Amino acid sequence: MPLHVTASAVLGLSLTVGASATVGTTASPPQTRETTTADFLARRMAESGVPGMAYAIVGADGIHEMGAWGTDGDGDDVTTDTPFLWGSVSKPVTATAVMTLVEDGTVDLGEPVRTYLPAFRLADTDAARQVTVRHLLTQTSGIPEGTGVTDRFGQDGDPYRSAVAGLADVEPKFAPGTRHEYASENYLVLGALVEAVSGMSYTRYLRENVLGPLDMDGAVTSPEGADQRLPAGHRYVAGQAVAFDAPYDPTGPSYGYLGGTITDLAHFAVAQLAEGRYGDSRVLDAGTVSRMQQGTAHISDTHCYGLGWRDDDRNTDLGTSTVWHLGAAPGYQAGVVLLPEKELGIVVLQNVYGFFQDSELAAAQLGAARILAGGDPAERSGGAAYPALLAGLTVLVAALAALTGWSLWRPRRDRHARSRARLAITTVSWCVSCAAVAFAAGVLLPWSVGTDLGVMPLYAPDVAWLLVAVVITASALALTRLGVALVRWRRPRVAR
Repeated sequence: MPLHVTASAVLGLSLTVGASATVGTTASPPQTRETTTADFLARRMAESGVPGMAYAIVGADGIHEMGAWGTDGDGDDVTTDTPFLWGSVSKPVTATAVMTLVEDGTVDLGEPVRTYLPAFRLADTDAARQVTVRHLLTQTSGIPEGTGVTDRFGQDGDPYRSAVAGLADVEPKFAPGTRHEYASENYLVLGALVEAVSGMSYTRYLRENVLGPLDMDGAVTSPEGADQRLPAGHRYVAGQAVAFDAPYDPTGPSYGYLGGTITDLAHFAVAQLAEGRYGDSRVLDAGTVSRMQQGTAHISDTHCYGLGWRDDDRNTDLGTSTVWHLGAAPGYQAGVVLLPEKELGIVVLQNVYGFFQDSELAAAQLGAARILAGGDPAERSGGAAYPALLAGLTVLVAALAALTGWSLWRPRRDRHARSRARLAITTVSWCVSCAAVAFAAGVLLPWSVGTDLGVMPLYAPDVAWLLVAVVITASALALTRLGVALVRWRRPRVAR
């Protein structure tokens, strides 16, 4: 998800008031680098205009420190018991569920998906037969993003089955296993696969085999749970965080709509550092956890994708690899960053998200991890592209509206009819130009950030509204020019 810039806003609150107590043997935070991490997060929260944030610093031995600041979308204080949506941090959780089936011997990573999920189809039948479970986990299946089967709200009946059926007409972008391309559809199919193999709903299997053993009791896994427990999140409008109640996709828990408290996600992070254990419970063997975190799908020379985790070398100069995943869902942003050689990790949850603020929000998790590793985070500031885009679209809407008015007024002043050939050429040119502008606004720009104009208001409402206005005014201008041309066509020609 792609064009990432922001117009930063400053919170009108004190970030030090209302912080929850530190977890540990003392009542106040110890004077260590971890406190510096909390200070950094508080600063990032203010600079990015985040209304509410929760964080946890974890190790293989448990939670070291935990805190929360700000307010939720309902106006209540954010605490360590406040649920957030985790976005694509759902993916390593789903990968964990799949790997429990692998350890049980009921799923083989090298087997075709259709061995376990015969209903899986793509427009290319041969490609569908070749897609393996590993391809889905490493996102090398060739299934593209933006197929329309994710972010579907208000579904009843069997949503996973319906979503998988929606892939039947989707053309793969490349042959399975040849390269990595991130697409949430991969993890939606994995949710359906878990259901098919286990004979349970995906959320029931997840609770019994991952969430329950890791004491993640506050997890949000359904539309009903979201309605009852999840406070409103926020989206950016003109750079300001504005509260809204976001919809929930019933198939979302496997790819992006799983949620819960900071404590829940901290327990998951602890298990990833502790070789699959949390307390007296073990969800995976140590070798499986290591295998998941090892990047195998090439993204760049410094960055690979493993079985649900990203693996890169951003902190190798500090003596550790970095295993991580970030995520976003309507109204929320989240991240887990693990430093295996340091046996430390950071979990950060934020209750706002915007397409064009993505890199600013991600800087909180990645910068905090850099501090934990013993270094200094890269400084980030809001860029000019986002406000420039808003300004440019506003000017474009105004220009299209002005041209429409000018087109209606000008015929009254035009005493001389043009030749019909010239009139036809001019009118076609206007209509084609307007269609191109409308197509760029309604299709190309949303596509460039990995979505469509129907879903875009969840993540960038101000840009979406302006794009709709561009489509409407461009269409109005084309219709006006066409109408004027028809009137002129019927006029008797007058010699100059």
